Amino acid sequence: MDNRILFGIMCILFNGYGVPCFMQGNAGKGVKRIILGIVTCGIIAIINEIKGIILGIKVLKMTDEEYAAQKETLDSGIPA
Repeated sequence: MDNRILFGIMCILFNGYGVPCFMQGNAGKGVKRIILGIVTCGIIAIINEIKGIILGIKVLKMTDEEYAAQKETLDSGIPA
C-alpha cells in the first residue's frame, strides 16, 4: 500500500476487521482476524481496534520516506 494517509485512516477505523491486512496484500491474516473476532465474540476485534488506533496515529505522523522504509513491517493486532 503506497498511500500513507489512507493506510493510517484504515488502521484507525477498520483494524478490528482486518482491512489493513487486506490492503497490504496479506489476505490470510485478514481472514484470521475476522474469524477470531467472531469466535471470541468481538474481544479480539476490540483489542485489534485499539492497536489499530495506535498504529494509525504512528503512520500518520511518519514522513513518506519513513513509511516507505517501514511499510512491509507495519503490523498491529492479533494474529501477528
